[in-house]
Amino acid sequence: MGVVNFLRRMNRGIALAVLLVIGLSCYLTVDSIAFSEQRDIIKQTLEDYAKDMSEFVLLPEQYREIGVDVPKEVIEKKTEQNNAVIDRYFSDSLNRWGYNLKSWVKENQEVILKYNADTGNKVKSSEAKLTRVKSIIKHGASLATVEAVMDITTSSTRDAEVIHVFYGGGRTWYGDMTDQKPEEMEFSSRSHEVTFICEMVKRDGEWKFSNQEGMYTMQR
Repeated sequence: MGVVNFLRRMNRGIALAVLLVIGLSCYLTVDSIAFSEQRDIIKQTLEDYAKDMSEFVLLPEQYREIGVDVPKEVIEKKTEQNNAVIDRYFSDSLNRWGYNLKSWVKENQEVILKYNADTGNKVKSSEAKLTRVKSIIKHGASLATVEAVMDITTSSTRDAEVIHVFYGGGRTWYGDMTDQKPEEMEFSSRSHEVTFICEMVKRDGEWKFSNQEGMYTMQR
C-alpha cells in the first residue's frame, strides 16, 4: 500500500508539473504575441523621431545662407519648437546615474543652435532615417532596450554641428572654430551611420526614450 500511495502522489506531482509547464508555455506565447504589436509601435516611434530630429538644426530658409546673421529671437523660437518635439519623444524619468535624458537633449540642441549661429556655420539641409532595428528586448510590460541604426545626411559648412540621435555630432573639424571666415565657408554633403542603444519606457500608452546606453558613429 505504501508503494501504491507513493506512486499516486508522484503521479499527481508529475501531472501538476506538466500543467505548470503548459501554463507557463501558454503565458509566454501569449505574452510574446502581445508584445510583437508593441515592437511595431516602437519601430514606428523611431521612424517618426528620425524624421522630426532632422529638423532640429534647420532654421528658416533665409537664415541658412552663408554670411547671413541669425537674430537671437530666431534661435529662441527654434529652441522652443524643438523642446515641444522633444517632450513628445522623451520621458521625464531619471536613469540609473541620476540624470534626465530629456533635459540633456534639450540643452544639447540649444547649445548646437547657438554655436552654429555664433560661428556663422550653416546647415542647409538635414535628413535622418531609420535603416534597421537590430533588436528590441522586453523587460516587463513597460520597459524595453532597443538597438537600431540611423543614416543621417546633411549639407552644411565644414564646422557646423548637427544632432546625431541624442548628441551633437557631424563636424569634420574640432580645432579652433574662429579661423574660418564666412568668405572661406562652403557647403558640403556629409553622411553618417549612427548605431545606438537606448531604453524606452511606456508612459500613458506611448513609448518614449528614457536612457541612452551607447552610440557609435561612422562617417560614410
